[in-house]
Amino acid sequence: MSGLAVAAPAAAAGPGAYAASRFDVDVKVIPDGSLDVTERITFDFQSGTFKQVWREIPASRTDGIDILDAWMDEDRVTRGEGPGHIVLSGRNRLRVEWQFTPTGPSSHTFRLHYRARGVVYLDGDRAIVRWRALPEEHRYAIAASRITIAPPEPPIAAPSIEQHRVGDVSIARSGARIDIDAKDIKSNGWVIAELAFPATHIATAAQWRRRQLDATALAPRWATAAAGAFVIGILILLLAMQGYAAPTVGSDETTSTEQPSPLPVAMASFLAARGRTTGYQPLATLLDLADRGTLTVRELPRRLGVRAYEFEQVPGTHALEDHETEALTIAFAGRPDNVSLSKARGRLARGGRRFVAAVNADLAERGLLDPSRKAVRDRLVIVAVAMLIAAGVGCIAVAPFIPRFEGWPFLVPLGLALAGIVGVFIAVSKTPLSDVGLMEAGRWRGFRRHLKSLAGARNDEGAARVPSRWIVYAIAIGLGHQWSRYLKRHPDAAPPWFIPSSHDDAGAFAAFVGSHASGSGAGGGGGGAAAGGGGSGAG
Repeated sequence: MSGLAVAAPAAAAGPGAYAASRFDVDVKVIPDGSLDVTERITFDFQSGTFKQVWREIPASRTDGIDILDAWMDEDRVTRGEGPGHIVLSGRNRLRVEWQFTPTGPSSHTFRLHYRARGVVYLDGDRAIVRWRALPEEHRYAIAASRITIAPPEPPIAAPSIEQHRVGDVSIARSGARIDIDAKDIKSNGWVIAELAFPATHIATAAQWRRRQLDATALAPRWATAAAGAFVIGILILLLAMQGYAAPTVGSDETTSTEQPSPLPVAMASFLAARGRTTGYQPLATLLDLADRGTLTVRELPRRLGVRAYEFEQVPGTHALEDHETEALTIAFAGRPDNVSLSKARGRLARGGRRFVAAVNADLAERGLLDPSRKAVRDRLVIVAVAMLIAAGVGCIAVAPFIPRFEGWPFLVPLGLALAGIVGVFIAVSKTPLSDVGLMEAGRWRGFRRHLKSLAGARNDEGAARVPSRWIVYAIAIGLGHQWSRYLKRHPDAAPPWFIPSSHDDAGAFAAFVGSHASGSGAGGGGGGAAAGGGGSGAG
């Protein structure tokens, strides 16, 4: 990219208004394959105060940029600091910054003379020039532009012109010279000119082009290395799959209009999700305990109209599964004090691994989880994630090779990343459930479908007869949003363990279910490549 921009002194109001009446470019092709470029842009500063102008020239598709001269109006400026000088910085994007005495509304012409080395490249017996004559990034409109390109010999064919956001473009030829007139160039409008002429007068080939061709020639080798990385990754995944005993029963969903069994909600959710943990399970466990008399959920008085809730433990001895005890310990931090919903949710999220480990242990104890299948699945996940991480590290490692081989080295980490993605899909396809667990999972998925259809029913019949624990199951298996809407229509279905802040607030429980559902969760184109271009603006 390249561009001109004008910056105003720092002010809260920002830069003033401005426009460009002209942006003219003269390009001469010289025998060594370089372009001798002179650009003139006339800015009309309409309001505000300006004190500097910058120009960025990208070095891509060139062998380097050499700044020869710069002017402001009729005054030549030299390198240095302060008004009347230019400051040069950058390498891949050479920045030229004019510095001048702050000026208000006025018109000024900035001129830059530079050489872009090695832009012309050889294609057989033809020499090709492809130059983005106008910047591709500028916030203002350009009223008119004349682009002149003078090759050493007349072009072999008519020039190819690409344009973006340009009102009108016309081309004229005079001998070897090409004149391109563009009008009504809107913000971010640009013109690319490409022409071919006999290579007779071009003495040397562009170095960047030679590097590009060399890199392209080596591309098959990089592709082969990438294929090798992918194959090795797949072989590692196959080794990680060793020892997996395929299920001997199916896991087809069954039709179930009744709760299949009195399983704790975390286990039921695990089965309904085909052996995957979800972010709904920990907090839904607390609601299950509330439904069974271990906890009470109370809505607190609103502050600034925001609802808040807290959990309170019910004294006494309660029969709990190990994962339920773990959920209580995490949520209440081992203390008897009441805890807010937001604090409990945060603690359960941070202690998610402890909770999941306890759920897995309880599932295995009931024979619903196959430890060997789970071990293989976990191993696949670890290997797949390790491949993805290695691919990311590999991208950093091959970055230094870009100048010589362009982007082809990235194919190797890409091959490894693809193997890692395949590994993720394989891991997901491997169930950790036992055969008994798979059959039970089919029943719970059928019950999930029934709960979903109940929530979508529009008739009022039997609303209050829905067991409150079914609502908790619905939340645990990801139907909180649907049941929140259902409860708004049927407030009588609210369970006794939920205490609203106001007894006449019929929608309190629906709001609570909705807040739990929303708060829970699992842990015009730029044209083809061309030298030149860039951005331009005033500020």
